[in-house]
Amino acid sequence: MKFLADQMLGKLTRWLRMAGHDVVYAGELRAPSPEEDLHLLGKAKEEGRILLTRDVELHRKALRKGIRSLLIRGITISSQLREVSVECRERIEINPERSRCPLCNGRLERKEVAEVRDLLPPKVARSSGPFWRCSTCGKVYWRGRHWEGILRTLSESGG
Repeated sequence: MKFLADQMLGKLTRWLRMAGHDVVYAGELRAPSPEEDLHLLGKAKEEGRILLTRDVELHRKALRKGIRSLLIRGITISSQLREVSVECRERIEINPERSRCPLCNGRLERKEVAEVRDLLPPKVARSSGPFWRCSTCGKVYWRGRHWEGILRTLSESGG
């Protein structure tokens, strides 16, 4: 799915990208301005994106303009992921083969250790992977110690 997340939802943006969703983050677009709401609404409508926001007034403006919008009320990332999952009727799962880069939204490509060895910490470079590299920013990802925490958060969200 395609989303546009407001500046209050940076962490949710990263998680949805890891789950393979195309998410534009308002914080990456440009500095806030009085016209920012109009810009966000125009972009969401033009690109067919679901607006994710914690701003009640922005949510109402989107609905008045016929733009699909989800008012995020949860505080924890687990509860926010659950809200998106329920509203969009889609289970949130993280599969690195379908993930996007949490930093830039680029597509991840599977790589062999030899292709990314020079970009890895020495201990990780001695493992056999698997590894994924962002086609846009070049960042390399692997299933490290943090993977269990990711799975735990997804479990808490119902994913």
